[in-house]
Amino acid sequence: MTAALARPELGTTVLELRSRLAAITDAPTVEVRALGTGIASLDAVLARGGVPCGRLTELIGTRGSGKTTVLRQCVRATVERGLWVAYVDAARTLAPRDWAFASRGAEPVLWMIRPERIARAAWCAELLLRSGAFALVVLDGAPPLTSRVAVRLARLAREGGAAFIVAAEDDASAATLGGALRLRVARGTRAVKVTVEKGGRRRTVEVDHARTVAHRVCAHPEVPDRRGVARPRAKSDGERTATARAAAVVAPVRRGRAARAAAAVG
Repeated sequence: MTAALARPELGTTVLELRSRLAAITDAPTVEVRALGTGIASLDAVLARGGVPCGRLTELIGTRGSGKTTVLRQCVRATVERGLWVAYVDAARTLAPRDWAFASRGAEPVLWMIRPERIARAAWCAELLLRSGAFALVVLDGAPPLTSRVAVRLARLAREGGAAFIVAAEDDASAATLGGALRLRVARGTRAVKVTVEKGGRRRTVEVDHARTVAHRVCAHPEVPDRRGVARPRAKSDGERTATARAAAVVAPVRRGRAARAAAAVG
């Protein structure tokens, strides 16, 4: 007689455990939802029909390539769904007029964060992801992230179910990100070209920037603000005449000194 037959309660317990384990292991995987980018042609070629939630998305492009235009479309599409968005503008260069669409309602749905120091941008993104209150978190203009920081931020996005987009200017800055989706942006003659390099069918989509261009206040965050700086006052006719007379008086004296010095040397 086996041990299970000798002790019926033990056999029943083992069967229950096996059934529970089978229910857990055979359970269907939860589909990761996605947020639309606001660009229908781009959503059509992405694996999940948009930017995946709970994942890190890389947006690569040089300065002036159109990254801000693509990000603005993503933010607009998310805000129109009534979801909260947090945008970390580390460079502090975004033009406020391009984001006024998010301030029409009584409740703020777009939170624009501008850290005093650019090095604190990743820390701000970490706090926003930990809160779990935002469906989309964007980190734009931050210094290149280390692999350790990128892994931590990706884990927080996965735990909170938020779509996390990191904008980088080159491949070196994005080498440590390891995102589930990678989009490369380049400026064309009449449109912004977005190429899906990872996380979907490799294809290039053109976005007409004539209707969706987003601007920045300045080309570089270190450009000084010269508002209020006094300009030099123009001289009047009398002042210019007095300056000319003084020069006419001083010129012969300087020539005489030069002649005496030459004679002494000779």
